Amino acid sequence: MSTTEQTYERSRQAGIRTRLARIRSVYDYGFSRPDDRFIPVAPSDLIDLVTSDTDLFGPTAADLSRVADGILSILEQERSAFERLTIEAYAPFNPDRETLVLDEERESDEADEAVLMSKLEHMLEKANFERLSPDQVQAAIEAGNTHGLRVNLDQSSVESVSIWVRGRTESIVRRRTLLNPRKGIEENVATFNRLVLIAKMSREQHLHIKMFKDIPIRDVEALLPHARVKINRKDAFFMVGGGAGAIWSVATKLTIASVAAVTNLLWVLALPLAGFSWRLFSGYRRALKERDSHRARHLYYQGLGSNRSAVHTVATLICEEEIKEAVLLYAFCAPHVVERLRPQSLADMDRLIQNYLKERIGIDVDFDIHDAVETLERLGLWVDQDSFKVLDIEEGIAELEQHRIERRSVDYHAQLLGIEP
Repeated sequence: MSTTEQTYERSRQAGIRTRLARIRSVYDYGFSRPDDRFIPVAPSDLIDLVTSDTDLFGPTAADLSRVADGILSILEQERSAFERLTIEAYAPFNPDRETLVLDEERESDEADEAVLMSKLEHMLEKANFERLSPDQVQAAIEAGNTHGLRVNLDQSSVESVSIWVRGRTESIVRRRTLLNPRKGIEENVATFNRLVLIAKMSREQHLHIKMFKDIPIRDVEALLPHARVKINRKDAFFMVGGGAGAIWSVATKLTIASVAAVTNLLWVLALPLAGFSWRLFSGYRRALKERDSHRARHLYYQGLGSNRSAVHTVATLICEEEIKEAVLLYAFCAPHVVERLRPQSLADMDRLIQNYLKERIGIDVDFDIHDAVETLERLGLWVDQDSFKVLDIEEGIAELEQHRIERRSVDYHAQLLGIEP
């Protein structure tokens, strides 16, 4: 058992809440960081950074924006075509569908759902999301049990759940403590920038897709569709405390009274005791409603989209990620850059780009070099991959324009999945 686990166990046995103990980070519970391919910079800002860096990319750096425009126009074609196919596949499973079903004899089956899931997972992977493993989800749930809302998971109410995340950072939250009950204290918590939840409830055909922003890892459990809020110790204290004095008074009188007096006293106290029981039950229900309302308000401000709107948002993110990767690799493949930096392999080029982002922006990124290479290949910008030679800017712009006009890769995503467009 590790030192952290020993600390947690001692705190638990002593009845001290973990949030008042030494453990502060979700990573102390065994949560491992997923690989992060996401570049947390807007495409326009990244392109501005590259085109203004004449020290590295030379006097023609400004012309890279024209190449970027050509690449983006093709990526938009690909994105739009695949989004249309995905929306059509999602229609029978969309709980928010507002259009009529004309072919009522055509029922969606498991094969249709499997095709839809392959499309959704492909979109998320292309948008540089990472799927949380069951162990990662469990670690987040265990961490969440000691912070904020507490929930139970009703496994029987859900058929399948998958969680996809992108971007990781730390956010500052304020929590009240015994020593600072009014102002509280500030605490850094590990946070996902974006989180997508795909869930199918038991005995339902619908597939629910939810997208959230800035979700602390320890709050993941509160997003799960089969989470049921439960009251915490504070709620229980206030709920029971109101009648504790009355119970003690009754118990004292019963102790000193005779048998006959006890019988008469019980009849007299039957109605008040029944009232207290109802008050206890009502307080329990009210506490649950208040906790559920708090959860709903919290998720309301963190929600970015549901169902079809979430699909559209993820599809848009595909273009943003691919344009950043393609522009960076194309810029680093300029002849004078290759001659100066002398990369000998893809691993060398990958490291050069990651170091550039670290030095210029201060971010650590697992740059997806293979995705970038493949993007330049399908766009016809490579002259020789082995020597990192690409078409020059004018030739590249002409190639991209012809590619866009002929719509050469409009069915790119569908072909990757082996789906007829």
